[in-house]
Amino acid sequence: MQPMVNLALRAARNAGQDLVRRLDRFDSYQSTDQEKAKFIADCTIGLEKSIIFELKKSYPEHSFNGRETGLNSGSEKQPVWHICVIDDIANFRVGIPAFAIIVGCQINGKTEHAVITNPINGDEFTASRGRGAQLNGRRIRCGNINSLTDAIVGYTQPVGVGEEAYAQRERIMKLMSKTYELRNIGSNALSIAYVAADRFQAVVLSNVDEFSLLAGGLIASEAGCLMSDMNGEPRIRQGANLIVSNPRLLKSLLLKD
Repeated sequence: MQPMVNLALRAARNAGQDLVRRLDRFDSYQSTDQEKAKFIADCTIGLEKSIIFELKKSYPEHSFNGRETGLNSGSEKQPVWHICVIDDIANFRVGIPAFAIIVGCQINGKTEHAVITNPINGDEFTASRGRGAQLNGRRIRCGNINSLTDAIVGYTQPVGVGEEAYAQRERIMKLMSKTYELRNIGSNALSIAYVAADRFQAVVLSNVDEFSLLAGGLIASEAGCLMSDMNGEPRIRQGANLIVSNPRLLKSLLLKD
């Protein structure tokens, strides 16, 4: 494992262990909505800072972009780390054990290292450009199923009520009659990583932010997955709806018929 991804994994693992301890001590049943909101804010901001602190000890000249803490600029033309402590907040708020800690590193504008962990079940997805993707230290590859009728396809719900959100819901409805199983685990980052590990054969995701896109995209590509927007275009911006699948399923997921 590359030194930079190894350091990122260690920082994410430590934050995850701290997060689990905080969850064990917090009584959500006896807490008010205001207390829950404060607990979530304390976790996201505090643990994000702890990851940045660990990374900065080894790379003080680098820049750090936290989902909650914003951009902490380092020296010019140095790598940029992107950190998100809890993806998906909705799952975390109600105790569903499917949320991720995300750490990605960009060098010269390209994502070179990525870590996505689920601190509840111990899953640790990692990748470095050109060196493949791993789950808990073992190499992973996407599957080769070529029919939607045999595929488990993940999805996430679109946000809002506009035309784009409506069209996305229509796509998901069509998939219900075409796939073996359609499942929503909530976290975009974990959903992408699941395709890389062949737990899902594809995913149709909505409103994917930059943290999930950068880290998840590298893990998926290093595992042999394809990624595109809903029109089949491979260039994707944050906030987009996208498809991630094994190479044999992408065309059928575009649903242009």
